Amino acid sequence: MTAVYEDVVEIVARLTEAFDYHDPEYTPDIAEIVNDTIRRTSPVAYSPAYGGMWILSRYEDVKAALKDYATFSSASGVHFPRAAGMPKFSPIDFDPPEHARIRSLMTPPVQPQPLRTLEPKVRALAAELIEPIAARGHGDLAAELARPFAVRVLGLLIGLSEASQVRIREHTRLMWKHLSKDSDASQFWPAYQAVLGEEIERARKQPGDYYLSWLANVRVNGELIPDDQLYSIIVSYCVAGHDNTMNTISRIVWCLARSPELQVRLKSEPELRPRLVEEVLRRWCPTDRFTRVTTREVTIDGITIPAGARVVLLFDAANRDPDKFDDPEQFQPERANAHQHLSFGYGIHRCIGANVARTEFEAVLTELAKYPVFRLVEESRRYFENGRHIMFESIPVRFEI
Repeated sequence: MTAVYEDVVEIVARLTEAFDYHDPEYTPDIAEIVNDTIRRTSPVAYSPAYGGMWILSRYEDVKAALKDYATFSSASGVHFPRAAGMPKFSPIDFDPPEHARIRSLMTPPVQPQPLRTLEPKVRALAAELIEPIAARGHGDLAAELARPFAVRVLGLLIGLSEASQVRIREHTRLMWKHLSKDSDASQFWPAYQAVLGEEIERARKQPGDYYLSWLANVRVNGELIPDDQLYSIIVSYCVAGHDNTMNTISRIVWCLARSPELQVRLKSEPELRPRLVEEVLRRWCPTDRFTRVTTREVTIDGITIPAGARVVLLFDAANRDPDKFDDPEQFQPERANAHQHLSFGYGIHRCIGANVARTEFEAVLTELAKYPVFRLVEESRRYFENGRHIMFESIPVRFEI
């Protein structure tokens, strides 16, 4: 035990001194300790990794940077390092005024009326996936629920064909595997682009009442949207539209599987469900971090960050800042201010699909509440994709009879 403790201390010290989220030893458990240590000891920290990066980790500092898009620019790409040849993600890799124009093209499917139309379909899908698992009495809630549910809701949301839905998860996994490690995007982007190209072609040949059809055929100033912009928008929907939702659903069911008494409470206190979701998002941020580049010299807490510097915004550390959240390491479903987490971002780049995601979480919780409580059969292995998305290898559970 002492040797293990000493190893952890050494790893934390090394990664705190030279922060590197792609280091193989930056695991989900180690990341929490490292992120917390940076926030406590060096809230405006510097790492020599990747040519030099500054790290912000306090809640108010991260929130202020997200709000000040003029100083903390997204135009150089929020994923860093990044394989050459990968297109920008829309709209998060753009600053105003381009940001507003692109975002306006992405908001139609997440408006209140389309969301009201989508909601019963999401509930029906949750029921379709959960019923056979509960009837069998056991299953893997990561493989049989979280992954297919998130991808299929994405399909419902934007009109993605079933054939492409099957391939999106694998292409996204390959993208995260290679995006930061390869010098170019040839390992993953051509195949991903081919899938998106098929969807654009289908939407133009078979127009209908679905978002991808509208997007592929709409004219802006008399012209169709160029294909490179279509790829940027659609890949962003494909990735953000399932990845974080999948990860959060996995975390929700993992949390419940470890706490049958909490499941009992949710059955009798359905009003607790939305607060539980916000606390899960706060305590276990589905996306550990994003980056920005400074457009001018900026001083924070007496430390000057130069213009043109890469800045890492540690969402996980900010969401566990004791100056904002009392006893932040504790999971508290009743926490009154949990909804003030930064897991959906803040400011102009706040997640477009936040309300869609909440609809998905509510549907899963409502459906699970119809069945007996379930327990974790064995602890789940967690790992990072691209140093930022915490994934569950499996979540094996057994329902009580």
